[in-house]
Amino acid sequence: MFRPGILAALFATPALADPDGYGHMSGWGYGMGMMFGPILWIIVLGLVVAGIIWFVRSSGVGDKRPGKSDAISELDLRFAKGEIEADDYAARKKLLTDK
Repeated sequence: MFRPGILAALFATPALADPDGYGHMSGWGYGMGMMFGPILWIIVLGLVVAGIIWFVRSSGVGDKRPGKSDAISELDLRFAKGEIEADDYAARKKLLTDK
């Protein structure tokens, strides 16, 4: 049942794949891939992070800066409470709404 020729062929196959004996990639090793591979992944990771930052900033998620509408609503509230006079209210509202 056991055939020694098959076993010898299995063990001889790696030696036949590299008859000159230089090893992997004809003795050149991994070459520039060892240096440029990690650099490539750092660039890819940087692009992914930059894309996420751009997307978050452009979508306005987490934007808590007060705008003019917040200032106008605060002005309306102060006028309603009686903290400022009508002429002062009108002047400030004009300043906020002018572009």
